[in-house]
Amino acid sequence: MKSKLKKVLLPVMALSLTIMAPAIAEGPSQTAGQQPPLPEEIAFQIPTNNYCSADKSLDFSFQLSNAGSTPADITVSFYQQDGTKLTTEGTSYQEIGSTIIPGKPFTLKGYATGLYHINFGNHLQCSERVYLGRIFVNSGKASLLARGWVNTNGAVQNVEVNGNQTFELAAVPTAAEAAATKAE
Repeated sequence: MKSKLKKVLLPVMALSLTIMAPAIAEGPSQTAGQQPPLPEEIAFQIPTNNYCSADKSLDFSFQLSNAGSTPADITVSFYQQDGTKLTTEGTSYQEIGSTIIPGKPFTLKGYATGLYHINFGNHLQCSERVYLGRIFVNSGKASLLARGWVNTNGAVQNVEVNGNQTFELAAVPTAAEAAATKAE
């Protein structure tokens, strides 16, 4: 009887210990002290799904600041509902400026701010409204802050990028840049 009991209990105990042992998830291996790579871009939503007509137009305003002291090589893109890129230059009036051209790379000096403003319903058709924005770093690294707003007949909705916190972006190094870094 004891041998039958041992034959049953030993496997059950071993199985119990296996089930109780915690699983350890393993991610991609990194060299000790190496930080994960910075993202190359950040995306954000633009709340323009509002009433829109020539009588009830929408104003979209956006600002992007370089939080670092070195110039940032970046591109800002805005996308319509169907995914088409908006490439229309912004408008400037009543002290609201536009210095960013969507989809066109530009250099933002250290601590400088780029601006974009457009009106849907008067300047552009309501059907051309944008719903998605993306900020790319084209080369090097950048420390940025971005935010904006959409105004529909006095009701303002904020456009938040990274919770209104500074974010870091870095371009994927070219093969030559990667080789030079590796040689160091």
